[in-house]
Amino acid sequence: MDEEEPQQCVFCHIASGKIPAKKVYEDDRVTVVLDINPATPGHLLVIPKEHVSVMPQMSEDLVAYMGMISKQLSHALIRALKIEGTSIFVANGVAAGQRAPHFLLHIIPRSPNDGVALQLLPGKIDEKTMNEVVAKLAPAVGKQFGVEVKLPKTEKPVKKSEPEAPVKGNLDAIADLLAGGK
Repeated sequence: MDEEEPQQCVFCHIASGKIPAKKVYEDDRVTVVLDINPATPGHLLVIPKEHVSVMPQMSEDLVAYMGMISKQLSHALIRALKIEGTSIFVANGVAAGQRAPHFLLHIIPRSPNDGVALQLLPGKIDEKTMNEVVAKLAPAVGKQFGVEVKLPKTEKPVKKSEPEAPVKGNLDAIADLLAGGK
């Protein structure tokens, strides 16, 4: 994603009040506004006042703070708009659908049959590919968290006549890796 200078970033201007917006909350770290192209009425954008393009550029403290803010805003939306839930998401990078050069956290009020399609379609992945992904990802996750990651022993290849190995075992292995490689 192209780096846009903060003095030219429209979301920095919105966060600082230089561009008018329908603000619903503001403090020294974030500005929360109604999206001008909402998925549903009440669609909020949580905008950090610090110019960052994507989540990896944010301090851990700011990420945690935005998580806490999004929890409170979700609760407020549910109560005020009498909705049944919210979708909270980030499009992090162009490949993920990010269109703005500034990090944004979306909170979308949800009701049954609201026409918003944010559902992930389940995919299938074979055991060999799953093992290849774990072999590449686990060391990177370990490095990111500053822990040594011990990869689980690869299960024997699945014969064509045998049913596919259960996905749960792989999810347990990934959960163990994220918990510190235990």
